[in-house]
Amino acid sequence: MADDVVRVVLRADPGLPLEIAREIAETLPDDMRKRTTVDWEADAEPGAFTADEQVEAEHLADALADQFPSGTYDIAVFVTDLPRRYRTQPILAEVSRTERIALLSLPALGWFHRPSRARRGVADLITLIYDGTPPRFAREYTVRQADAGQQPEQRFVTPGLLGRLRLLSGMIRANRPWRLFAGLSKALAGVLATAAFAVVNSTIWNITDALGPIRQAVLAVLAVVALLAWLIIDHQLWERPDDVINRQRAKLYNAVTLVTLLIGVLCLYMAVFALTIVLVPVVLTGDALRSSLDHGAEWSFYLSIAWLTTSMGMAGGALGSGLEDESAVREAAYGIRQRSRLEQQGKHHAS
Repeated sequence: MADDVVRVVLRADPGLPLEIAREIAETLPDDMRKRTTVDWEADAEPGAFTADEQVEAEHLADALADQFPSGTYDIAVFVTDLPRRYRTQPILAEVSRTERIALLSLPALGWFHRPSRARRGVADLITLIYDGTPPRFAREYTVRQADAGQQPEQRFVTPGLLGRLRLLSGMIRANRPWRLFAGLSKALAGVLATAAFAVVNSTIWNITDALGPIRQAVLAVLAVVALLAWLIIDHQLWERPDDVINRQRAKLYNAVTLVTLLIGVLCLYMAVFALTIVLVPVVLTGDALRSSLDHGAEWSFYLSIAWLTTSMGMAGGALGSGLEDESAVREAAYGIRQRSRLEQQGKHHAS
């Protein structure tokens, strides 16, 4: 390693990890100068971590060999959005001091303050490789060192229920569930079309008048569940244990997929509900309602019919969701993305 300048190479999975890695590369030289007496250079480029999540720390260099060719770096760090686990414990980071390589798994950082945590985490890992200083995140993030002693390969895991919840929330955050809403454009069209038809239907007016809030709530839950189930079944998002993804991993991936889709569907429901509340008073006048009901226009009735028509529209959205772009919806499934990476890795090695 050169005495005057230490070259750090960051590689990251495309998307959010790469965005975070590039932000880290901009500030890393200044951060490291505050910790050491040498100068630092850093750059970030896209890569793809395609190894199995259970790969051992001592084999980390082999898994990242294509990303970090020998002689191109002094210290290398890979940032991934794939979950890493040691048995059932989420892995935050792994270090091979022999090969001067480290890996940081973003999902283990949780949902909040991820860029700042990742920035400090990368700096801590580099410091550990450079001079052996124990990482501060081992204390700050309730992370313990799994491999004790002064072994060159080290692994840091988040134990207990807190670690698992943090991993789950981090994986959901990595899925960017709010982007799923934009990907459900055809489902949104189906929901709006069904809701618009229901608003001008006098039969729906009478049904709304007879329904109480409890039945309305039950219908809303059933409508959300119906669209959620249709998305999962139609796009084959549910993981089943096989030779690639074991049972425990499938449960984790399915939980993340389910919550991600639920957030996206709820955003869709609330957006349609807001639009319908605006539409109903414009379309339905007091005179129109009196011809079918025993009362005129009231805000409580407007809210009730907007609620019912939104729930009915979600059923129409289920039909529209079958026309969605596969990639827009299947991005919510962690297991599908991982298998895609493994397939790409196999093709690369075959070529």
